[in-house]
Amino acid sequence: MEAIGPARPSEYHVSHSEIRVVYVDPSPTATVQEALDALDATVDVVETTAECLSRLSADAVHCVLTTDRLPESDCVDLCRRVRSHAPETSIVACPSAGSEELAGELVAAGVDGYVPQSQEPETIRSRIDGVLEDHDPSDSSLEPAPDRIGRDRELEWTKTVVEAVGDSVYGLDLDGRFVTVNDSLTELTGYNREELVGEHVSTIFTDDGFERGRSRVRSLLDAPRDSVETYEGRVTTRRGEHVPSEMTATLLYSEGEPDGIVGIIRDVSDRKRIERELVDSKAKIESLHGIASELDDCHTHQDVYDLTVEAAEEVLNFDVCVVDSVQGEYLVKEAISSELDGTSLERMPIDEGIAGKTHRHCRTYRVADLRADDDAAATKTAFRSVLSVPIGDRGVFQAVSTEVGAFDDEDEELAELLLSHVQNALERIDFEHQLRTERDRFAALFENVPDAVVIGRHDDGDVPIVESINPAFERIFGYDESELVGKALDEFIVPTGDAAEARTFNRLSARGEVVEGEVKRISVDGLRDFMVRLVPVETEDTSETVFGLYTDVTERKRRRKRVEILNRVLRHDLRNGMNIVRGCAEMLEEAVSDEQSQYAEVIRERSTDLVELAEKTRAAERTLENGESAIDPIDVSDAVRQATAALHRDHPDAAVECSAPERCFARAGDSFETAIRQVIENAIEHNDRSTPTVEISLSDRPEDGLVRLSIADNGPGIPDEERELLEEDREITQLRHASGLGLWLVNWAVTQTGGRLRFEENDPRGTVVVLEVPRVDTETIPAGPNRPPMDGG
Repeated sequence: MEAIGPARPSEYHVSHSEIRVVYVDPSPTATVQEALDALDATVDVVETTAECLSRLSADAVHCVLTTDRLPESDCVDLCRRVRSHAPETSIVACPSAGSEELAGELVAAGVDGYVPQSQEPETIRSRIDGVLEDHDPSDSSLEPAPDRIGRDRELEWTKTVVEAVGDSVYGLDLDGRFVTVNDSLTELTGYNREELVGEHVSTIFTDDGFERGRSRVRSLLDAPRDSVETYEGRVTTRRGEHVPSEMTATLLYSEGEPDGIVGIIRDVSDRKRIERELVDSKAKIESLHGIASELDDCHTHQDVYDLTVEAAEEVLNFDVCVVDSVQGEYLVKEAISSELDGTSLERMPIDEGIAGKTHRHCRTYRVADLRADDDAAATKTAFRSVLSVPIGDRGVFQAVSTEVGAFDDEDEELAELLLSHVQNALERIDFEHQLRTERDRFAALFENVPDAVVIGRHDDGDVPIVESINPAFERIFGYDESELVGKALDEFIVPTGDAAEARTFNRLSARGEVVEGEVKRISVDGLRDFMVRLVPVETEDTSETVFGLYTDVTERKRRRKRVEILNRVLRHDLRNGMNIVRGCAEMLEEAVSDEQSQYAEVIRERSTDLVELAEKTRAAERTLENGESAIDPIDVSDAVRQATAALHRDHPDAAVECSAPERCFARAGDSFETAIRQVIENAIEHNDRSTPTVEISLSDRPEDGLVRLSIADNGPGIPDEERELLEEDREITQLRHASGLGLWLVNWAVTQTGGRLRFEENDPRGTVVVLEVPRVDTETIPAGPNRPPMDGG
């Protein structure tokens, strides 16, 4: 804040040798001390309010000068106490830092002058001189009449307020000539007081501003007293510059007649600039929203990139722009400004340069001078500054300029707004591409799936209304799509007796539940069995769209029933009959002669084989019926040891070698234990050597996630026909004998676990049967009634 109240010319002259000044400041600054030294006066420096009041009581003091940093009280309180104690003494406040709020409080407390310590020593001295010269030293008593004191003080207060305000204040006579001006006006216009006082007001107003002001003054003449007119105009400075300003004027009256004009001029350059910037920013933002609409019409990434550069140039007024996309470990140029056409722009690694930094950190960087930035890639171009904005994780946008510090906060904000629209457009294009791909896949599946598919919707009720059906539905149920669309499906394909069940299914699917069940429906071939699946598109409280899939299981049910009947005949009737035949053969073998007993022996052996075949068929049936539900972790080592012990017991003449870890768990189940015994028995029973040899090796293979069991024999080997059947290289026509069914049982037991059955040649003779099943970590197997503790105890 500038000094308030310039030194006024006075009709008196003060002999400073007669002047006494008390300066209150516990720590005088060099600036104030220099100003006091320049005074031709006696100066006493004290530190406290009490010391100051003591000096006033003891001696005649013309002026008290005080700072605002006092140890016992503030300067406002000091001024009040001085004014009360010695009304005739002038007071000048010299605060360490001035403010309009403090100036107002000091005026109210009765100060005669106000000048911050930030002013030059000469300004401070001049201000003190001005206050001192307002007092008549010829009155040695220093006690002027109260009226004189009041008028002088009021004048000083008014002057202080005028100088304290930040706006320019002036007074005109009725001819429009300056009578007084404050420091703010001289600073605004560049004229000093002497140059303005007496000059016509048109000196600082433009022609249109002067005419506007004169018109407002005429309006004040016809208006009630104390009316104020406010208008905008431009002030002309000494240099010829035009400063946008807000003018306020009112009339002064003397004895009821207009006697002059008081005006206030407020510099609104900053406000006008901000308003222009806001208008410009608003226009750019509106234009960017328009660009967002254009981005919605883009169908490819390249369209988006090109429009991004165009918008940055035309809307944001950027000189040169580049859009890079991330491709692997590089940033590749996708769109550039026309100024760079023909320029060789190579791809850049994503760990280099400002662009790479922008992508890695996913944040905006604004570099004022590229030549002073360590992250900037070495370049010989004339570009000096850059604005680098990430496009999500897809790429980077950069605007460059040949000027240093060409980009500001507003540029950054608007660029980020543009790039947010760009990112949304790229995501939309990707999403639409994904939708088209999925739609095409769904359409292909919908049209070509062999099962009947219907798309329906739940409107007001639970009954679905048909929207579309696939060709398989038309073929299976005998209706064209046009016959069913818009109608309730149940009216066409649900038998009368199954309506309640259909309503239950519809109600569940309308609530968003997936429904699956076996139903009967009316098809083109009559009443048939279907596995129906109703899948809602949304699984909330309600679902409007539902997909229905109908798989015809009629033939499968019939085959299953036939197999059940045949299996019952094989397991029960044939087995029971063969048991009778075997018993009769044994009796016949004892009753006939030795020559004829060989026929009875053949009958007994074959009947025994057929009984065993029935038993193996039952075991295979259990394996297939159990499926994955019976697959639990087992200790394969324990199963191998039990099978080996049984082999020693039943075939003591066989040579058996076994290698297995202490514990080895696999996801296999009880059927796998049966399979192990079956393979070992086959290795002995079908061996043509006098001393059958079986080598069993079990290994845990964590690297493959498998347990591998190999059983090698020295027999004649498994016929190629059975291998091809088991490996699905030949169509099944018949099972040659019991060993064939046994290997099928082994194959089913292994494949149900997610494992694999393989056959290898044994050197020099025989077969190696390899069973591989998923392993289970020992730590995940809890000890139970049928499981030994993992510590082997």
